[in-house]
Amino acid sequence: MPDDQLALIIPTKQTTFAVAGRKIPKPGPGEVLVKLQATALNPFDAKVHRDGIFVDSYPAVLGTDGAGIVEDIGEGVTKFDLGERMYTVSFSIMTIL
Repeated sequence: MPDDQLALIIPTKQTTFAVAGRKIPKPGPGEVLVKLQATALNPFDAKVHRDGIFVDSYPAVLGTDGAGIVEDIGEGVTKFDLGERMYTVSFSIMTIL
């Protein structure tokens, strides 16, 4: 697995989106790392960007909707397996059957 990835970021509050390299995080306890195959910015993300709300530090990555494959699992995770397909929608995580 590579150490870096490309991400759509907001460099500073309410500025234009940019593509930048970022380190791929290691999942902590109770977390999973999902290699995204599809993602989107939804209307909520657009409002957060436009109004400069809910984000305390920059650069920031927005986006709560995506689909991909479980790439790594943190300690204590029992609901997901490596290689499992899944999707996220506005902070909810579901398994694709």
